[in-house]
Amino acid sequence: MLELVLSTVGCAALCYSLGRYNRSLALQRWEFVLNAPEQRALDALRRRIELDSALAHQALDAAARARDEKRAPDAITVLKVALSVLEDAGADRLTRLRAMGVYSRMVQAIRPLPPPSPAPFRGTRLKLSARIARLVHGLMVGTQERFRLWLTMMRLGVGIVLHGGRRAADAASQQPEHPKAYAEFADELSDFEALDASHLAAFEALAASLAAVDRGGRQQLWERIAGNTR
Repeated sequence: MLELVLSTVGCAALCYSLGRYNRSLALQRWEFVLNAPEQRALDALRRRIELDSALAHQALDAAARARDEKRAPDAITVLKVALSVLEDAGADRLTRLRAMGVYSRMVQAIRPLPPPSPAPFRGTRLKLSARIARLVHGLMVGTQERFRLWLTMMRLGVGIVLHGGRRAADAASQQPEHPKAYAEFADELSDFEALDASHLAAFEALAASLAAVDRGGRQQLWERIAGNTR
C-alpha cells in the first residue's frame, strides 16, 4: 500500500514538473514567435486602428459642432466624411479577417482567446451576436474552431456597425438639427472601436501561433495578412 502511495505521489510530482517545464518552453516560444516581423505588423496595425479612430472622431465632432452652430449642410457633409472613414476601415478589417481565417489553417494550434462578451458593445444586435457566439464558443473544443468563430463574429459585427452608421447618417440627412442621429452614429463608432480591440487581439493571437511556419515564410505571411498598414 505504501509503495502504491509513493508511486502515485512520484508520478504526480513528475507530471507537475514536466508541465511546468513544457509551459516555460511554450511561453518562450510564444515570445520568440512574436518578435521581429510579427511585432512590427502588430504595431503597424495598432497605429492604423488608432488613426482610423481619430479621423472618425474628429469628423463626428466637427459635424456636431456644425449642427450646434445651425450649419446643417456642413454638418451632414462632415458626418458623411466620418461614415466614409468608417466604411474604408470596415473594408480593411473585412479583408484582413478573411486572410486571417485562411492562414489560421496553416498553424497547428492557436493561442486561446477569451469567450466573446456582449459587455463592450452598445448596439442590441451586436450584444445578441456576442451572446450567441459565447454560447457556441462553450460548445467548441479546438482553439482553431474557436478562433474562426471569433472571426465570424467580428465580420458580422463590422456589417452590423456599417449598416447602423449608414442608417444614422441617413436619419441625420432627414433631420440635420436633431441630435439623436449623431448620438446613434457615435454609438456605432464606439462599437466599431470595441470590434477593433477584438480584431487586434485576434491578430496578435494568430501572430503568436505561427511556430510551425519557417521564419522566412512567416515574414511573407504577415506582409500578406497585414496588407497596406500605411
